[in-house]
Amino acid sequence: MNFDSLLSEINGFGTFQIRLVLIQALSRVTLPCHFLLNNFMAAVPDHHCNVLDDGGLFGNLTQEQKLSFGIPAEPDGTPSSCQMFTKPQYEHLAGFNSSDEAFTVQCQNGWVYDNSTYQSTLATEWDLVCSRKGLNKATATIFFIGVMLGAPLFGFLSDRMEVVITSTSS
Repeated sequence: MNFDSLLSEINGFGTFQIRLVLIQALSRVTLPCHFLLNNFMAAVPDHHCNVLDDGGLFGNLTQEQKLSFGIPAEPDGTPSSCQMFTKPQYEHLAGFNSSDEAFTVQCQNGWVYDNSTYQSTLATEWDLVCSRKGLNKATATIFFIGVMLGAPLFGFLSDRMEVVITSTSS
């Protein structure tokens, strides 16, 4: 039995079939939004190390001055995202260079994020930056593995549930 003869037995392509096509089309229209969601949920805003002011060491300095004393600058002049000085570099304030080397370490007190574009993302909530940025990229992989496994699994389960519902209603 081919599809044409089957369709003629159920009186052709009617309103029921049209409804099924529209329901399927509606779900397919929203699907790309789910695939693009990770681009926004896992966005990494500008960030730098949190420079704590222990006991008022920085006094009445502006935020930019605190950053220049506590965080090394990148070649383009922006504060480093993942490094901080082990000790504040007060020689900038006096205008001379110290003979002590400025040692840097990974961020010790967390990060400060620029919230002007995104109030909250996966990266800001779970600090998925610097040495943990690979985990941020893994979120998209985990999502697509879930789609890959979920589609056939739930397709199979929906067929089984249909058989159970049909056999109990007969």
